[in-house]
Amino acid sequence: MHRAQTYLFAIVLFLLSALPVRADFISGDQLRLYCTSQDPNDDAICIVYITGAFDALTSMDQLAQTTSGATPQFCPSAEVGPEELKQLTLAYLQQPDTNLDFGASLLIWAAATQAFGCEK
Repeated sequence: MHRAQTYLFAIVLFLLSALPVRADFISGDQLRLYCTSQDPNDDAICIVYITGAFDALTSMDQLAQTTSGATPQFCPSAEVGPEELKQLTLAYLQQPDTNLDFGASLLIWAAATQAFGCEK
């Protein structure tokens, strides 16, 4: 590992250790309810949750590529925006075989893989 990566890793570990141990996970069903609500606050929760999860997924993908030469898992176009991410996630959540009891982040990963998975 390069020196800069080692320092970055140490800083991230330090910051994570300072955070309280608490997780606010939501299920796929809860995410679907936020995303289909007519309340603008619920829509904001939907968009922020989906874009945050997608950002984390693509960031980890880029980190794996950079640090270990891993094959890219996600290949979205540069024009993908929050509303498109919301629509593709909702489409995935509405598929009959989708288990909405799973965590929303896992379902967003599955939707992103389906929509933006790289050709192998």
